[in-house]
Amino acid sequence: MKKNRLSLKNPFCILALLMVATFLHAQKEVTLNSNNISAGIATGGNLFSDSIGATGPLGSDLFEVPKGSGKDMIYTQALWMSALDANDSLHVAANRYSEYGHDYFDGPIAAVYDSIYDRYYKRVFKVTQAQITQFKNLTFPASESQVDSAILFWPGLGNPSVINDYGVNISSPLAPFVDVNNNGIYEPLLGDYPGICGDAGVFFVYNDARALHTESGGTALGVEIRGLASAFIDSSTNLPYAKQAVNNSIFVQYEIENKSPNNYTNFNLGNWNDGDIGCFDNDYVGCDSARNLMFSYNGVALDPDCAPENGYGTLPVCLGIKLLNQPLSVFGYFSGQGAALAAQEDPTTANQYALFLQGYWGDSSAFEYGGNGFHSGGQPTKYMYSGNPTDTSEWSEATVPSVPGDRRMYGATHNLTFNAGEIKHFDYAYYASYDSTSDFLRIVDTVKRDGDILQAFYESNIVPCQSQFTTAIHEVAPEQITVSIYPNPASDQVTIIAGDNIKTLQLMDIQGRILISQTVGAKMFRLPVSNLAKGVYLVNIQCDGGTVVRRIVVE
Repeated sequence: MKKNRLSLKNPFCILALLMVATFLHAQKEVTLNSNNISAGIATGGNLFSDSIGATGPLGSDLFEVPKGSGKDMIYTQALWMSALDANDSLHVAANRYSEYGHDYFDGPIAAVYDSIYDRYYKRVFKVTQAQITQFKNLTFPASESQVDSAILFWPGLGNPSVINDYGVNISSPLAPFVDVNNNGIYEPLLGDYPGICGDAGVFFVYNDARALHTESGGTALGVEIRGLASAFIDSSTNLPYAKQAVNNSIFVQYEIENKSPNNYTNFNLGNWNDGDIGCFDNDYVGCDSARNLMFSYNGVALDPDCAPENGYGTLPVCLGIKLLNQPLSVFGYFSGQGAALAAQEDPTTANQYALFLQGYWGDSSAFEYGGNGFHSGGQPTKYMYSGNPTDTSEWSEATVPSVPGDRRMYGATHNLTFNAGEIKHFDYAYYASYDSTSDFLRIVDTVKRDGDILQAFYESNIVPCQSQFTTAIHEVAPEQITVSIYPNPASDQVTIIAGDNIKTLQLMDIQGRILISQTVGAKMFRLPVSNLAKGVYLVNIQCDGGTVVRRIVVE
């Protein structure tokens, strides 16, 4: 039986489950299943969450891969945030299983939260390209009865149908849309329609400001989180269907706006994930910091059924979560309540969440290279299990070796400034890699290869698509400046060309140490690498419009 989720000894949890079971309706949880993944998206802030969906109509397989197999890779996922205000006071927003309460609340930040607000915003918003195509064949102006409700009530800025039917005025940018008459207002009866790049998309919005934080106990940051989960069917690749990385992926883009009056320093954004690769109690985790990638895979060759979860048997599988437009500053893990040491258990206080996001254990000690990373005597590191599990000279759970178990993992981008009114973008790919010709350790090589495919797909397809939409999640962010680096790998020099003026450039090793710092002042720069040792390096490129981090390989 799955352990350490919702404590049924807590009357609040029992009541919450009963309330959720009776209150859910079609828009409170939907399935994104246009490609080879069946992914559940629900209210509450968590994605792919069995802790919500198991009591509702979606069932328990909320990141089912392959679709229809009854086999699942994720139990739940949530964002963690921490920051310091001008007085160095700590602010934290986070969620795990809502064991103690909630830090996140459905809908945008508002002056009034009431039953009218809740009737419209306690939902997620799904739309498909098929619905949009049918809509575009209408004659405009159209009547409400002619328009699919997914398009009619899309949360676009100023949507008059939402005002008329729900009494809610969307007065600030929320979901992206195509603005046919270019007046900045979403008017579906005049031909405006949702802006999605995939074959299907689910928009969701939540905030941390509505009420006290009863999950982490932290002080609210006052942020609004707008998200879009997208599924694509990629027919352009020649790979066998089972290996088509885009078909086995869900892209999730977050737009986070600081709507508080505070200018924050040490802002940390973490993506926490409880991955269950089939059976929940025999998993390993790891990362590839150069690829901004974290992953979870089976620690045994045979993944059995462990009711109610179905195992993958002998099929080698791996879950990848790739940060597409920001650097991965920290990768950590823990084993939940009941871990051998309290410092390695789930965080329960605001301070512990902040420590984890900075790359420390719950007792404030640093991650250390080697062993299980806890007081191992090795050098301090920010990246747990950063080696390849098939290479005995590198550090991984397989080479330690660790006893496989029920792992939680997270990746964080940290030490950012986040000023009042500022918007930040964090885009991810969640994907499954599986290959019957591989094995349970070598499948990590496949997840890395697939991650490279998804990065290229994101840069060549999603980013350009975003520019055609009005407001919010799909405006091209500064972090998405086009940068080309070639040749890569290289042995002599690499040429870096940006779509914006390059102000400065830094070359770093994978430990984050700065090896070269250069003022550029042009869109092109040639970086010599012949004197560098073979390996992976990071290039931090600061342009007029923002900062881009790219990976290069010296051979």
